[in-house]
Order: sequence, then structure tokens, then C-alpha cells
Amino acid sequence: MPSLYWTKYDELQFAARHILENFDTTQIKNHNNFWPAGTNQKYLAVLLEWIIDNYSLNFTLPEKRNCGPGFTTYEILLDYGVTVRVGFNSQGRILLLQPLDGPNVIKVNTQEAEKLFTVLFSAKEE
Repeated sequence: MPSLYWTKYDELQFAARHILENFDTTQIKNHNNFWPAGTNQKYLAVLLEWIIDNYSLNFTLPEKRNCGPGFTTYEILLDYGVTVRVGFNSQGRILLLQPLDGPNVIKVNTQEAEKLFTVLFSAKEE
């Protein structure tokens, strides 16, 4: 069984990429998937622990220095119907945790994301 881990930085990155309220708009990609409303960074840490406890026997670490194209990821269907993708490097550091599909997962492309955040950040508080 590989020894998997993540850092506080990774946890912040998972939130900045995939939790709408934490999204770093400099991170807009061609495809942007967001966790359902109410998901927070603490939940992602609990989810990662659960994934490690329940799936690590199914994972194989990539060969050393194998990243970028060919980087191995795994897709997991959670009990509540959300499919997630998790990926890690050859040392077992989890570098990817993202929702792919399922109930209330928000999926937007680059143009939709830019429009969404323009509207959100230009709204005036009353």
C-alpha cells in the first residue's frame, strides 16, 4: 500500500481550484469543475482521509519522475453520486483532487467562468 499524503498548500490549492467561494480567478482553465455548494476545505481533508483509508490498496504510485503527460490519476464514485479524480506523484503526495461529475457539481468552460466571475466581482453591495 502506498503511503499517501498532502500538504496544507495542496489543501489550499484544491479549494482555490474547485470550491466556488475560494476560487482563484487566475486559475481559470478550459474546464472548471466546482464542488457542490456548502463544500469547504475541511471537508476536502476528511474526504482525502476517507479515500486513503478505502482506496489506497487499489492505487499504484507512478514511477519516479513521471509527471505531466502520463501522470496516473484515479476516478472514484462517492456514495452520494459525485465522481472525483485523485492523482499523486511518485512520493505519494496527493496533488490532484477534483470533482468530475454528479449531483450539484458545477462545470463551466473558460468563457462561462470569465463571465461568471466578472458578474460576481462587479456586483455592488447594497
